[in-house]
Amino acid sequence: MSSVNESDRLRFVLAGLRSAGVSMIYQDTNLVIRFAANLPDSWPQITSVEGGTDELVFTAQHAAKVINAKLAVLETGEASDLEILRDAEHERHWYKLNLEPDIDIDGNVIGVFTTIIDIDDLKYRETVLKTLLRELSHRSKNLLAIIQSVASQTARHSQGLDDFLLAFRNRVQSMAQSQDLVTASDWRGAELFALTESQLQPLMGDLPYGFKMVGEDAYLFPNAALHLGLALHELTIDSLATGALGPAGGTVELSAEERRNEQGAPELILTWKETFAVWADDPEKPRKPKNGFSGTVLGRIVPQALSATVRHEVKADHIIYQLTIPDTQYEVEPKH
Repeated sequence: MSSVNESDRLRFVLAGLRSAGVSMIYQDTNLVIRFAANLPDSWPQITSVEGGTDELVFTAQHAAKVINAKLAVLETGEASDLEILRDAEHERHWYKLNLEPDIDIDGNVIGVFTTIIDIDDLKYRETVLKTLLRELSHRSKNLLAIIQSVASQTARHSQGLDDFLLAFRNRVQSMAQSQDLVTASDWRGAELFALTESQLQPLMGDLPYGFKMVGEDAYLFPNAALHLGLALHELTIDSLATGALGPAGGTVELSAEERRNEQGAPELILTWKETFAVWADDPEKPRKPKNGFSGTVLGRIVPQALSATVRHEVKADHIIYQLTIPDTQYEVEPKH
């Protein structure tokens, strides 16, 4: 039966360190390097550091910090760790150093073990997480500001508490529907037609025969998705109350077309058009867009939030609500 000698054991340990991406340095109480293994390729290699000190291994920027941490380990006998950022060949890499005391059977500290691990992936994930949290905080503050404005405007135009609660709940639910689509896309935004369906279905169930969507199914960025969702909610509520989806009957068409303006910049022309089956008593008499919160949303809040121009035409036989939206708020897949 063969036995494993100390040389074999050391070889197995070093192979394990290499496969795990772990480097190791052992130093005596004078911080002279007695052993080093598997140092990163961009670092000074083992043959040139054994018998030397940390100035041979670490850059001048980090050597003093590392030496002070190791002296503290030698003095207290307590382990510690630190992180360093190292530049090499125009690349930057993060490393974590775990410092462990070597203690003899009498309890004396006789050296320091240093294990070195590349933590670039961890640092990348931390950076991404911090970025996402900042973005979440920013969007949450924007959303709370919108909800506060909706609550204030709804209260201003409500006839009483019950009227306020019903309208406010419906509007918050509208924003929640839009927010669900944005969240499902990892905060990238929402498709126009899916957003429209999400706003109409809670109010009507399946889309009626007289409602159709045509043109570009533009991808709306988060800000546009949230505010257009609110506009679509108000248009639907108004239509159910007095328009083509309600007592006037008729058809509703939502169309989206990308054009270029006079400066050559792309814009999305979004149009909600209701054509009534039952006209008002006087077809020649023009009517004004609705006042109240609905009028504020459609005429001021949404256009301002999207930097869009608005056209809102209300006639005896039809309604047209049209937004001209700059390309900072959406994108359209190129046609093949």
